[in-house]
Amino acid sequence: MRGGILFQALIFDFDGVITDTEPVHMKAWLHVFWPLKIRFGKEEYEKFYVGLNDRDFLDAVGKNHNRIFLENEKRILIKKKQSKTLSLLNKKIPLLPDVDKFIEYASKKYALAICSGASKKEILFILNKLNWVNLFDPIITLEDVVKGKPEPEGYILACKKLAKRLNMSKIKLDKFLAIEDSPKGIAAAHAAGLKCLAISNTFPPSSLKEAEWVVSSLSEFKLE
Repeated sequence: MRGGILFQALIFDFDGVITDTEPVHMKAWLHVFWPLKIRFGKEEYEKFYVGLNDRDFLDAVGKNHNRIFLENEKRILIKKKQSKTLSLLNKKIPLLPDVDKFIEYASKKYALAICSGASKKEILFILNKLNWVNLFDPIITLEDVVKGKPEPEGYILACKKLAKRLNMSKIKLDKFLAIEDSPKGIAAAHAAGLKCLAISNTFPPSSLKEAEWVVSSLSEFKLE
């Protein structure tokens, strides 16, 4: 990947970009759904659910399995899922290849932020484990938005907060780069007016072709 790309800030998705936590989330949800007799496999999960926040995930599962989850039930299920997720992550943080070196380098030259559909509790748990919690500001999560990806709400909020952090008189979208791993994430970044780097950790490159750049690893993308 050619260098020469000039940005001031990098906005990372989390699951599938920094950590390989999609399998963890799937396992946690299947644990929660077991008493409800809702089952799904990897193919269904990747086709319909990757890139969704927990609220939208439950709506999608409900649609596919003829089930309506009321708001109170959603809150209970999400809380149970988050608890199971943290218990799994406490055993091991599945960090993706080259992420540690990339973040170590990037944090010295760029403002780093996170825009994710995961819960703040889950993300902060992982960042604290990795001693990275002070490297990212802002951290936009499930709790900060009404509409998750592919809607741009999270990225718009992240850009506003980054512009304030960088003392910009106005938001300069061309100075911010979104880093994603899913078509929904790419769509959200573009809808917010951002360029996007996609990593084929979760989806094949053919599914990520809407992004400006597609790589198989962060080590392939050179920043200046």
